[in-house]
Amino acid sequence: MLDALRGFKHGRTLEDLAKKLGVSERTVRRDLQELADADVRVELSRVDGRAAARLLETSYSGVPVTRRERYTLLAARRVFDVLRGTSFHEDAVSVLSKFEQTMSASERKEHGALGQHFAYVPDGGTKAYEGKEDLIDALQTGILSRKIVRFSYKDSRRRARRGDLAPFVILMYRQGLYVVGARVGEGHASPDLRDWRKGLGVFAVVRFVEAEHLRKRTFEIPEDFRIDDVLHGAFGVHVGDLANRRCVVLEFAADKAELVAGRVWHPTQELTRIAGGQLRLTFTCTNMVPVVSWVLQWGPHVRVIEPPELVDAVVDELDRARLLYAARG
Repeated sequence: MLDALRGFKHGRTLEDLAKKLGVSERTVRRDLQELADADVRVELSRVDGRAAARLLETSYSGVPVTRRERYTLLAARRVFDVLRGTSFHEDAVSVLSKFEQTMSASERKEHGALGQHFAYVPDGGTKAYEGKEDLIDALQTGILSRKIVRFSYKDSRRRARRGDLAPFVILMYRQGLYVVGARVGEGHASPDLRDWRKGLGVFAVVRFVEAEHLRKRTFEIPEDFRIDDVLHGAFGVHVGDLANRRCVVLEFAADKAELVAGRVWHPTQELTRIAGGQLRLTFTCTNMVPVVSWVLQWGPHVRVIEPPELVDAVVDELDRARLLYAARG
């Protein structure tokens, strides 16, 4: 309740508080009374003609923000729309709401208009997180408070997995949330995480069926863990064993050369212009599975040169796709 009230200089309506906290307005009134009984200074007021509550804090510190910075904040808010249904989206909205409390009426009007001048169009659809609020809260609590999370999870093949997880990082990839952490317990990393690499994995948040942080089981993130190091050899979020790094060499057609050259596809990439205006892309990767899908997206505009197993995997996917159309007409 205090977190929901902090930063709102003019207060929040009881209706808004009830929605934020997932309770009834009657419960909000009862909790406000309990706060008052505990000598927390909360004032009942009116906001837009509706019953509201305001936390009487000692001061409100102001931070000068330029027009361009406000525009950037609104742009970030648009990006977080793909996480609707999560606490990340709610918190982004809440921060901007608190920020607007310090504005004059004219500034608030301009601020609202600025939000219409940036759009974010997600590529490949967005994840559905409705109904996952408690799961995400447990995972966030695990990360922020260093708590072991007991979980139930279904992988991409619908296979059920259960266990205990020490969550290190939440990352965002293609509009989806993923947790990077080490499984602890039998057959995985020990509770003190000395062998954290043994149990390291990447878990799609949307595939968690159950998640509960264990209040009495804590962990410390290993001193030698760096998320940039973990992802350095990955293509996307598919983490592999660095000992299995392979050199990938691709040649792109001339009509796609500028498109390829205009992006960083992998931190280890090297680009080389070759005969006929073609472009050679070289990088090292620990897992070929996501590379196959990415290569197929380019259709006839790319050819795999190395490694041989990647060539075979791409050809196999193309052959199986052709079979679907073999009986046509």
